[in-house]
Amino acid sequence: MLAAELTRLVRHVAATRTFQTQSDIHDAVDDICEVFPSMKIEEILTCFKYIRRGVYELYGNFTINVLIECLRKYEMANTVTFREQEHYERKKTIDTASLDVKRLMSDLERDGKLKTPRKILDRNYIPYPNDKTDSQTQSTQQHKEKTKEASRTETNEARPEE
Repeated sequence: MLAAELTRLVRHVAATRTFQTQSDIHDAVDDICEVFPSMKIEEILTCFKYIRRGVYELYGNFTINVLIECLRKYEMANTVTFREQEHYERKKTIDTASLDVKRLMSDLERDGKLKTPRKILDRNYIPYPNDKTDSQTQSTQQHKEKTKEASRTETNEARPEE
């Protein structure tokens, strides 16, 4: 669509020397899309209409650079001001709420909805699984615990039931 409108604009401005083939037109459309990715197609077509009407002065040859400069002037005159105005209006309507975190936490604690976790780890020593000294101490500790449990069960079995 942009290629067809650009071809129409080139014929109207009589710039058939710079845009001779369809590849020139497609290159220009690619450049426009690359330089102005945020512009809508309607805005680009409106700029083409302004160029045809003579709003933007064309001095000498009508090249891709002149076309991009006209689009840049259009963007600065119309698009940027419109977007800034729209942003300002949206910024005015947004109401932000302030949040008092300390008060919220105290209220949740008072209601019993904020509780501490059930189990808190009180470890001062964390064994490393690949360390030889840790594995030796860990295995000796496990052996001691097993012997304690075994001796407890033996004493429980040895006691006569009453």
